Amino acid sequence: MTSASPAPQQSHADQAALRIIIVYKVLKALLSIVAGIIIGGAVLFGFGPKLQAHAAHVHEHATRAFALHAAELLAKLSTPRWLRWSAVALELDGSVNLLEAWALREGHAWGPWVVVVITALFLPLEVVELWRHPSPVRAGLLVGNLVILVFLIWYARRHASQLGRPGAPPAPPTAPAASSPPAPPATPATSA
Repeated sequence: MTSASPAPQQSHADQAALRIIIVYKVLKALLSIVAGIIIGGAVLFGFGPKLQAHAAHVHEHATRAFALHAAELLAKLSTPRWLRWSAVALELDGSVNLLEAWALREGHAWGPWVVVVITALFLPLEVVELWRHPSPVRAGLLVGNLVILVFLIWYARRHASQLGRPGAPPAPPTAPAASSPPAPPATPATSA
């Protein structure tokens, strides 16, 4: 099977889409890391018990159902154990997103596949969460991750000959095997 090199217009569009994914991964990584640092700081400086005391106060004096649910959620999410695990999870998520962005940016052949595998691993969880707690934001994130997944599979397959060699021209198409026997070598011409 021969593979033609992508047309220049498609290649520019492919690169633009890839840059958008890289920027998304970097921004997501930075937000995760900053949130992890903030939550880690809350644990270090003892804000967990203060948040729990505030949640108990709201729960005691609130009369609306929404405020009661918010207070219960705040009390549950502000335990030191939950805060520590959240900080660790956010830092790991940020680190993985930075790895994905770096692999895509550097043009490693395995880069798109790493993003595909990691994205695909979490899609079932996203579907379950969307089913349990439907919201436009969750639906948008699920659709966005599906688009990234499909694009990177397509991109990795289309540009397989170029990946791993940034700036290298695409590999030439292979010629089909000839069915006739090879021609004898040409003899050099002699001058008289």
